[in-house]
Amino acid sequence: MVDMLSFRIAKAIKRIEPEKTASLDVLKFSLEIVINTLFTISIVAIIGIISGKFMAAMLGLGAFIVLRYFSGGLHMQKAIHCSLISILAISIAPHVPLTIEWIRIIGVVSLAIVLIYAPSNIEGHARIPKKYFPFLKIVSAILVALNFLLLNSTVACVFLLQSITTIRIQRR
Repeated sequence: MVDMLSFRIAKAIKRIEPEKTASLDVLKFSLEIVINTLFTISIVAIIGIISGKFMAAMLGLGAFIVLRYFSGGLHMQKAIHCSLISILAISIAPHVPLTIEWIRIIGVVSLAIVLIYAPSNIEGHARIPKKYFPFLKIVSAILVALNFLLLNSTVACVFLLQSITTIRIQRR
């Protein structure tokens, strides 16, 4: 559905400005990213409103996105699968009650994973030169460590989930 919608919009844009726009494939790909992102944000917001956890859901979404930007992580074959898994994880996180002790334990686990694996799977997916990867690791670790001050259970959950996506499993 997103594929077809982005293709139709890309064709319309290309028809209006054929010389001043990128190729049809580039437009379509860019639109898929925008549509999937808007879809994810919208559904998380709607679920947050319905469940009475709108602010927690938005905090979780923001924390997830920012850590994902710096730490990288697993990429799914289809963007819609990524959106659905993200929606599920981020929408559940505000409903997971954690004690301070569990927030700290999850924080230590997330921090350890990020320090070992981040940034992960960034090459070929972002235009960040490899020389900046140590900086990305440090920023990722600082972001996770900030929750030792906030002690927010939603943030702890989404940071754990995002940090897990950075683990690289060797395939045979």
